[in-house]
Amino acid sequence: MSSISVQLDKTIVGLTPEVLAKAFWSMDCTEQADFLDSLAAVIEEDAKTADHLYGLGEAQWCGLKYELRKPGRERANQMHMALSAFAFDFWPQARDGAREGL
Repeated sequence: MSSISVQLDKTIVGLTPEVLAKAFWSMDCTEQADFLDSLAAVIEEDAKTADHLYGLGEAQWCGLKYELRKPGRERANQMHMALSAFAFDFWPQARDGAREGL
């Protein structure tokens, strides 16, 4: 598995995707929501100095889409879909069940 280096203040910490996944999965729902909020804050901060970023990393997520379509990434794609399962719950719903405002 690949290694990830993250600089925290003046300390560089080595991580792997497996360690990051285990850390995320060991969190409760409140901590996972805090993680996603922190991820958004990191992306927003990066966007201040990186002119190729916009919003909450949509360009990164578009790139991820192509990676998830590659052979051997089926489980990763299933996990991505599971994380996205309730995304439409945040859109208003009409009486007939159709979504509004999309």
